[in-house]
Amino acid sequence: MIWLALDTVWRLFLIQGSRNGRTIDGLGFFHVMAPLVRRLARGGQDRADAASRHAGYFNCNPLMASYIAGALTRMELDSAGSGEIDPHRVERVRDTMSAALTARGDYFVEMTLLLVSLTTGSIFAIYTWYAGPVVFLALYNLYNFRLRIGGYRTGLHLGEGTGRALVTRLLKEQRLLGATAAFSAGVLAALLMVRAWRYGGPRIAAAGAVLATAAYFARGRISPLKTAFLLLLAAGVFLALW
Repeated sequence: MIWLALDTVWRLFLIQGSRNGRTIDGLGFFHVMAPLVRRLARGGQDRADAASRHAGYFNCNPLMASYIAGALTRMELDSAGSGEIDPHRVERVRDTMSAALTARGDYFVEMTLLLVSLTTGSIFAIYTWYAGPVVFLALYNLYNFRLRIGGYRTGLHLGEGTGRALVTRLLKEQRLLGATAAFSAGVLAALLMVRAWRYGGPRIAAAGAVLATAAYFARGRISPLKTAFLLLLAAGVFLALW
């Protein structure tokens, strides 16, 4: 069992390596499940049947795919004794969990985790340039490794109940990280205004206030990540032409 887990977990980091327009990450997910297929079926028709259950279309947030891989592995191992497993049940569990975890996972990673990591890293970068990237990578990869490796372990433990448990936990952590992101963004904005006033005078600070106001009114129309990127681009152009 340990060797099966080890042979599976490292593949989770490569799940998007074969992305295509037909099956999205289906080939990458099959590569993740290949050690299980080899263990359950020694050859012939049994191996073909096992492979077909985990091949095909797969579209899920890559950090959340580990939970699905773990849950399906548990289903397969539990059914190995009887020698029978319903392929439609496997497909139903995979598709249901993918739909639920994609929506929740995309928002958690892109709208919450990335914002916390970027704003916190930017605060440290103001004072020590090399500390910013280190802090950003440390915060982001803390969840990256936790979700990929810990997610597979959770899926093995909970099986089909993984999706409900994960969504509940993500909602709690999302509220905490959302509050942290708001706080760090406020601290970053205050530091930038102070340093703009100190090094560029009131005109630079006024320009920053205008950009911040524009971002506030545009928050309902474009995503936070796009807003941050446009603000960074506008600030760079402004400073270059000033």
